[in-house]
Amino acid sequence: MRLIAAACLSCLLAVSSLSAAPKHTEDAALMLAPPARDRAFLLWHDDNESGGTGWTHGDNTATATPHFHVDTYYAWPGGTYSYWCGELDPALAGGDGYGNGWDERLRLPLLDLNSPPATYPVLTFRYRHDSEPDYDYTYVQAESLGGFVSLNRGYDGSSGGWQDIGVYGFVLVGYDNPLAVRFRFVSDAAYSDEDAVYDSDAGAFHVDDIQVFDYFGGHVYFFDDVEDGVGQCTAVLPQAAGDYWHIVEKRCSASSDPHCWWCGDDADTTLIPPGLDNWLMTPVIDLAGAFATTLRFILHAEVPMVDDDYWTEEVTMDAGDTWYHSGTYWGDYGSCAGWSFRAIFYGIDLVPYVTLEDYFAFRLTMHTTDNGCGPGAGGGAGVVLDDVYLEGYVTPVEASSWGRVKAMYR
Repeated sequence: MRLIAAACLSCLLAVSSLSAAPKHTEDAALMLAPPARDRAFLLWHDDNESGGTGWTHGDNTATATPHFHVDTYYAWPGGTYSYWCGELDPALAGGDGYGNGWDERLRLPLLDLNSPPATYPVLTFRYRHDSEPDYDYTYVQAESLGGFVSLNRGYDGSSGGWQDIGVYGFVLVGYDNPLAVRFRFVSDAAYSDEDAVYDSDAGAFHVDDIQVFDYFGGHVYFFDDVEDGVGQCTAVLPQAAGDYWHIVEKRCSASSDPHCWWCGDDADTTLIPPGLDNWLMTPVIDLAGAFATTLRFILHAEVPMVDDDYWTEEVTMDAGDTWYHSGTYWGDYGSCAGWSFRAIFYGIDLVPYVTLEDYFAFRLTMHTTDNGCGPGAGGGAGVVLDDVYLEGYVTPVEASSWGRVKAMYR
């Protein structure tokens, strides 16, 4: 998406040009300059000087559930069950597939290759996959010196149905013993069945008939065809990463001193930890009677464009029952130099998301990869958020309703 830097309604707020582009193209119509009208009402505002009253935040990794599981859906035709990294959900494009920001692992049990001693251990399996080409991958990995390394470049795109890698498979000579092997699927921030931009065919990944054997000796160390309906492999997720959203004083200089929200680590302001999936949400705001409403906020980001670290922005108009993805971004926005909070003055037009309920909230979620996010040379690695407000116009209303609108100014 080409972002549009808009002029501030207040000349006290400085605006910088954008220095980075989001990973995927979005609809530029969602980012608008202030409406060219005579006057807009301030419907709601929070400068974060009240301690974040009404805001909520949390760690999605603490409540995540694995998506690798045993299933009959699109299973290997030679059997009844297979392992599937995906789900059936009416909210997904086509009713099946995978979502954004997944990090899923399927682990084989530890294998002792010394009983009997293996001369040429090999991993084989059958598989099928369909995930966004060049962005969402399934890796075959083995442990070496205590860390997992990839044996393939990653399966992406469509396999065109079930495939069999054959008896040659992946050679496991030289890896740790006991041997640890896993399949790992990773999707990025956008273009999946979740946002319906990439409609997979029962993605992301299926696997069956997993075998580790000695190619020359013939001994089979492990075989799992999942036909017991349970399987011998284990679906695992990364450990909970923790919630790093908190209000701080003058982190990279707050826009309205001294407080702002920051997703970062006080122990090291140049880096934020790995594996984050941290969300921050505004209070729910009743916008009944308002129209042409625009969300605005000041944001500073230090999310280097050298990895798959990113943040997503979403809005809801029904108090959280339905969320709409308004953008996925990464890069360095604004500057921490001097006293000025030189940042982007955002405008997100809410008209495309209007529903009958009109109970609005905004959610920003920070994601980091295995090696975290950084370095943030300005001392604000991650995302800094301040001065969030809604502006719009109000339809003619009776006195009681107008009193409610005026009360927002108090």
